[in-house]
Amino acid sequence: MDTVNSTLAHGPKTRLPSPFYDPKGCDIIDQIGTEEWFSGYKENEEYRKLGIGALVGDIVGRMVGSAEGSGNDGLLEVAGIDGDLSKGRGGENGIKFAMSGCHDTTLAATLSSLGAFENEKWPPYTSHIAVELFMEESIAREPSPPADSAPRQTFLGASRKSTRPSSVITRKPSHDLTAEEREKLQGYFVRLRYNDRPMVIPGCRLPGKHLEGDESFCTLVREDWHLWHDK
Repeated sequence: MDTVNSTLAHGPKTRLPSPFYDPKGCDIIDQIGTEEWFSGYKENEEYRKLGIGALVGDIVGRMVGSAEGSGNDGLLEVAGIDGDLSKGRGGENGIKFAMSGCHDTTLAATLSSLGAFENEKWPPYTSHIAVELFMEESIAREPSPPADSAPRQTFLGASRKSTRPSSVITRKPSHDLTAEEREKLQGYFVRLRYNDRPMVIPGCRLPGKHLEGDESFCTLVREDWHLWHDK
């Protein structure tokens, strides 16, 4: 399909024979390519972990870091003013928006691993995914205090003040979460939008696993223990 689509973006000198542009034929080619690349994500957990687990894990880790106020929402990666990791370069106290560039295969793999790519075509040009974290208004947000503010050495030799709490959840396996840690993540919801379309993740359809009245809002943590992205 890349070849066919590329020829459409240029003049007649690059055009293929007309049968290549037949709508039905293009749909068949698209379906074959999509199934070949992404159907494996429906097979088992190991495939999903190896295929896209690292990226999805990073996204989940940042959302959990935001919920617990640990700085693991990305703030500790920013290297703030004068090396103070408690604030971003612009003085931010927390990361509200993060943007990453990726390939079409990354988008489809992410959606497929969550069961949200059924009957979809190959991601068109300019496709994007938005992963949004929402918090109930009743939740009182208080940033976690730093465990220590002693300087630490970086690989460049410069000294920076560490503000990482002594105990954080981040990417801690869900089955290892304590009751107190689970409580920290209550009242948070995640929504996935693909090209501005809210997507419903199958694992979020069951009662108690989504915001009442809207299945597209998954609970960040569920009572049966899994985080929002597990089926």
